[in-house]
Amino acid sequence: MFNRKTKHQQRGFTLVEVTVVIVILSIVASIGSSFVVSALDSYRATHVRQILAQRARLTLEQMSRELRAAVPNSVRLSSSKQCIEFMPVVAAANYLDDLPTTANAKSAVNSIATAPVDMDLSDAVYLVVAPFSSGELYSNGSPSVRAKLGSLGSAPYSNFNLATATTFVRNSSQHRLYLASSPLRYCVTDDVLWRYSNYTLSSQVVTDTDPGGTADRMSHGVTPDGNAFEISPGSEDRNTTVIMNLQFNNASQALVLQHQVAIRNVP
Repeated sequence: MFNRKTKHQQRGFTLVEVTVVIVILSIVASIGSSFVVSALDSYRATHVRQILAQRARLTLEQMSRELRAAVPNSVRLSSSKQCIEFMPVVAAANYLDDLPTTANAKSAVNSIATAPVDMDLSDAVYLVVAPFSSGELYSNGSPSVRAKLGSLGSAPYSNFNLATATTFVRNSSQHRLYLASSPLRYCVTDDVLWRYSNYTLSSQVVTDTDPGGTADRMSHGVTPDGNAFEISPGSEDRNTTVIMNLQFNNASQALVLQHQVAIRNVP
């Protein structure tokens, strides 16, 4: 039997209906794509900031580790406060007899007997006794708190030869001496944080120029946030504190960090 469809059953979508559906689908697609793009942008920004934070953390940790091992009262700044210099401790020991000073009128010594020191001293360049200020430590005057080491021999060490006969400013109350390497310097220059090492100690003030030796680029995209470095002097009640105010930058992000490092101030 022939089945005849009605006029209503044969009808399709009208142009208005198709247009409405297209508009609705366009709106839904637009909202969905905007959400996806926003989520991707947020992920990228978070990822970039994490990389920036990691770079800053590793840089500050290396600087902090070296600063904590500074000879007491050896930290000093350039006038711009964009550079900081200090003398790293290689080892410490207790010497046995009082050293010659202007107060006791003993003759200058060429060697100092100590309790045994059994460690690698290949980086040791200077012997330091009781420095009360950076001015004393970097001075080339005599008497001095610093003497250049002579031939060390081999471990274990119980006697330290000096390059020249030396009279010291004072004795340490604990008969404590420090063996130090050549100075280290950090400088923020032209958006780069530099680490300078293996250069000659100078009694002149610290400058922002390359002191010679080895220059290592610690991090790029670094600028001072105010003063790059500050020093809060120590006292009988607390250690010296170095304050670092640094901004780490890349093309789209900036991270400002203030970091503090306590340095022993009892020589």
